[in-house]
Amino acid sequence: MSIKAEILVVDDVEAVRASLFEALSAAGYAPTCVGSGSDALAALAHKRFAVAVTDIWMADIDGLKLIKMIRESNRDLPILAMTGGGPRLTIETAGSLAEVWGAERVFVKPFDEDLLIQTIDAIVAKQPH
Repeated sequence: MSIKAEILVVDDVEAVRASLFEALSAAGYAPTCVGSGSDALAALAHKRFAVAVTDIWMADIDGLKLIKMIRESNRDLPILAMTGGGPRLTIETAGSLAEVWGAERVFVKPFDEDLLIQTIDAIVAKQPH
């Protein structure tokens, strides 16, 4: 089976990264999973991704700041955000801010991985090959 596309997954929780790695791999994608915003920026500097999926609440660079930083250098990369809430903002506020800064869609944890994959499938299908 050929690889559909390269996907970047950013989440500081190892179990979430492992789960998404398995689901995306099974769906035919090549996921690169990293645990911080800094690692995500490093990965983006070395590889082209079809979609980035980022958590919002992370320690070093939170997802909102990461989305802004990606948008400064790559306006075309589709970004999906994930959130389970955090200490400073409600889930609704975090989701709204993620969309304002450029996320295509926000998934509230826990979410159905099949729905995430369907969303990625739709994004990748629209991209030139």
